[in-house]
Amino acid sequence: MSVNYSLALMSSEPGNPDGEKKYYAKMQASGEVTMDEMAEDIAYATTLTDGDVLNALRALIKQMNKHLASGKIVRLEKFGSFQLQLQSEGALTEKEFTSANIIGARIQFRPGKPVKAATRAGDGGLTFKRVPKKGETLPADESTGDGDDEEGGSPL
Repeated sequence: MSVNYSLALMSSEPGNPDGEKKYYAKMQASGEVTMDEMAEDIAYATTLTDGDVLNALRALIKQMNKHLASGKIVRLEKFGSFQLQLQSEGALTEKEFTSANIIGARIQFRPGKPVKAATRAGDGGLTFKRVPKKGETLPADESTGDGDDEEGGSPL
């Protein structure tokens, strides 16, 4: 599998606009897959129809929402787990903190080992190919995409 990336000039100190600027890899999506398309692929690989798969996926999403909203961790075996994380404004003391300090929630996903394995580079895993940003032209030697180009990284 090959992942396309371009380069972005960003601060090497997130949150500090005056920090030293460095180039970092930025993943470039090569498209999108819908739930219908995945259901069709799963149906092809199993004895289920694509309608059966879609119904199961829709029921899974509904049940996940219900259990996340009740504060549970939703663990989907080797796929991974989902859990709510709260965002809040701080208070100087515990007594001053109320539920009004909570300003939002987001879902944290922790991939299971088989899903996490999809992010490993080399040895049959991911390869990386630099692609031009909009309006950019790459020199011929940088756009060959031979799969051995693993530059990039993250400031984090």
